[in-house]
Amino acid sequence: MRDSGRMKPPTLRNIELTAPYMHDGSIATLEAVIDHYARGGRKVDAGPAAGDGALSPYKSAFLTGFPLSARAKADLVEFLKSLTDAGFTTDPRFSDPFAAAAAAVEP
Repeated sequence: MRDSGRMKPPTLRNIELTAPYMHDGSIATLEAVIDHYARGGRKVDAGPAAGDGALSPYKSAFLTGFPLSARAKADLVEFLKSLTDAGFTTDPRFSDPFAAAAAAVEP
């Protein structure tokens, strides 16, 4: 079980539009994702996932936590949002090719 708890990271392109985050959709905002990494893991107080992720023996050695000021966090969020390409996401050339056919079938 060497790969237990490991995930393949997705692209950051259009990251602002892909919430919720993490492999299981358990983090709702970019700010909360940054808090998770800055802490070195999430702390869940109750429920089936309760525990301190910072202490998990399965977490990556790269997830150690780091200090981050409120200003640096805000700047990081703005940088991540800058990776969103609204022109791409609204370009009809990249829209669902089946949307028109589905709309024509609906009563």
